Amino acid sequence: MSIPILSSDHILNKLRLYNYEQKKTYLAMYSSWYGGITKDPSMMMVPVDDHIVHRGDGVFEAMKFVHGKVYLMDDHLDRLESSAKQLGMEWPFTREKMTHIIHEVVKASGPHEEVIIRLFMSRGPGGFSTNPYDSVGTQVYCITTHLKPMSEKIYQDGAVVGRSEIAPKDPWFASIKSCNYLQNVMMKKEAVDRKLDFTIGFDSRGVLTEGSTENIILVNSNNELVRPKLKQILKGTTMMRALHLAKDLVSQKQITKIIEADLYEEDLFSAKEVMMVGTTLDVLPVTKYEDKKIGEGMPGFVAQTLRRYLIDDMRL
Repeated sequence: MSIPILSSDHILNKLRLYNYEQKKTYLAMYSSWYGGITKDPSMMMVPVDDHIVHRGDGVFEAMKFVHGKVYLMDDHLDRLESSAKQLGMEWPFTREKMTHIIHEVVKASGPHEEVIIRLFMSRGPGGFSTNPYDSVGTQVYCITTHLKPMSEKIYQDGAVVGRSEIAPKDPWFASIKSCNYLQNVMMKKEAVDRKLDFTIGFDSRGVLTEGSTENIILVNSNNELVRPKLKQILKGTTMMRALHLAKDLVSQKQITKIIEADLYEEDLFSAKEVMMVGTTLDVLPVTKYEDKKIGEGMPGFVAQTLRRYLIDDMRL
């Protein structure tokens, strides 16, 4: 039996039939390829020959819109600019126009108090080779979706975490928030398959790296707040903001100081507190790692306080 050749109208009608559950959370999308904003989830699409699709050749950021503003937008755009520069990708717009696009997409999303803004910058359409110069030019796609926060129960009980068997990215790739997220996807699959909340990575020397989309920080036995060195992890915007806010805990003598260091698995076992930090998580306490309790086996003071500091910071 021959496969039918479909008309454009048939395809458009078919697209609107695919009403899978996630689609209901898509609010608005800007596409530089389209030249505007659509609110029809069926039309929120990217050309299949865009390098972002078939090579992962693009960069992205995810930002929260809360309390009437985009939280840490400049920090996210700084990182987007840095990632694009490392890939030799030219920004198609000025910073001011990019900011304007983000605000316009948020406005088009309707009266939602909290949304996630997903901003993608791609090499653009133009053939299926690996040659980046085949592309017709950099494109920008910006989509807003409902923000789905973690349940309060996990903040009360703490996250359960395990060791990842997925090889981490090398230092150069780890510092770029590119759309090549295969390792991140496999880490998430690993966590789901093991019925864990997260898995976290280690390099060939046993040095702690990061989660699938989260940074890890901890309070050690010396009461120091420690983050991994920025050599094989992504510099998390939320992590850096949380560490800045944590200076208040130093002045209160709740922690002795804030440092960066190579961390190993034994540091997790001996830590007073371990925390996952990310855009959608804020600060999430870890209470169990590989079936062993972290500290007292319950959320600690520093994790709870830093989460509160971040939530307060979003209201300013």
